[in-house]
Amino acid sequence: MERRSFMKGTFALATIGLLNPVLFHHALAAEEAIEMPYKDLIEEYLSGKKATDGSSIMTLNVPEEPENGAVVPVEVTINYPMNTDNYISNITVLTTKNKVNKAISFDLTPENGMAYLYVNVKMGQTQEVVVLAKTNKGQIYKASKSVRVALGGCG
Repeated sequence: MERRSFMKGTFALATIGLLNPVLFHHALAAEEAIEMPYKDLIEEYLSGKKATDGSSIMTLNVPEEPENGAVVPVEVTINYPMNTDNYISNITVLTTKNKVNKAISFDLTPENGMAYLYVNVKMGQTQEVVVLAKTNKGQIYKASKSVRVALGGCG
């Protein structure tokens, strides 16, 4: 009977550990939201490199005046080859005036077939959505769109 009690206790502790990461000091989330000014974020992403105007290869489908800033759809399609030796390796979506300006950073491989991303972004006020696309060779493309927010989504 002692073995059965031990197994039940171990299973219960493991379950509690998975359900309560704070108690056991581990995180199940991929990345924590960090408050960082837009200028610092863009400098960190560029790492001293110059961004090329990406408006010729990037299509940004973002409403100019969304109904609610809590849910602003951002759709990015990048017309770029996705070959094993030449492809888009990362797409990052930033906002310019939120408390947390990095909306998402998404890594890609040639197996994705195309460079495409759809995400809903919270926006607290009128600002720009900036999309950065990095190739596997280190070239960075940048495109942006101004979004007028009447009802803010960030508090």
